[in-house]
Amino acid sequence: MADEIGSNHFAITAAGKLALNAIDYPKHGRVTALFERSFYIETNDNWFCFGASSLPLGPLNLQTNVPANINWQASGLQLEDQVKISASHIHVGSRFAFSYRDAESWQPDPTIDLDKTTIAAGLATLTQQALSMAPADGLASFLFPDGSLIAALPCAAPAIAAMTKFIGDENPNSEIIRESVISLIGLGPGLTPSGDDFLGGMMIASSLLGEYEKLRILVDTVETAASATNDISRAHLKAAAQGIGAEPLHATISDIVTNRDQALKASLKRLDAIGHCSGWDALTGVVITLSAWLTN
Repeated sequence: MADEIGSNHFAITAAGKLALNAIDYPKHGRVTALFERSFYIETNDNWFCFGASSLPLGPLNLQTNVPANINWQASGLQLEDQVKISASHIHVGSRFAFSYRDAESWQPDPTIDLDKTTIAAGLATLTQQALSMAPADGLASFLFPDGSLIAALPCAAPAIAAMTKFIGDENPNSEIIRESVISLIGLGPGLTPSGDDFLGGMMIASSLLGEYEKLRILVDTVETAASATNDISRAHLKAAAQGIGAEPLHATISDIVTNRDQALKASLKRLDAIGHCSGWDALTGVVITLSAWLTN
């Protein structure tokens, strides 16, 4: 329903906890990226991604009750449209207002007990199921060290080898991975480049495993190199540094570490829908981390 100035009112129905906590009244911002099925706004260095109910839950994502078939590019929204946050709504340009008071907050489920034997079995199950699904683009080929999937980015191999050694090292330091992180940041296709997603997956897995010193080194090193990528990817890396990624990624991780083979199939299908190959690139970072951790 439109109000007296022509704004169409909708509700944010569910959102990542980080995004909800970052909604700050009164703040102003702007539309920073516009796609058919989603758009981003930025307010005071906080980033939010709007979409319909089909938008996967994630740290920056706001699911709304807009029509499922909405095309934001054709809706009248434009880049640089002004954003204003009131006590109850986020006003985007002159066309949309989204209430946020009743939004359901999402965050990943708490860490479960981790058993190395079960995780090893889950990784083996993943390898069997993923080969027929993994994309040729990005870094998913590194899920299959036997060369079953030809590497789209073979230049990443030395960096990934160094990152694997870092996770398995009992006395890690930032110098081991500095050049590798620099070479991965901004590498590959997608709004969030493959290398960024891979590093995000490593941070999420390190948090899950309780490898907090390695996580600290990873976060610090990524922060020093993050100027080489774009603003949206930096926002996702910041969330990954807190151990949070897209909900389908967390569901996939949970299915791996508990070796739920039937559930894993469904989770991988949802993961496949994240970005160009972002879900798979992040999963590759997770798997590399889990595999190296098992050798400790």
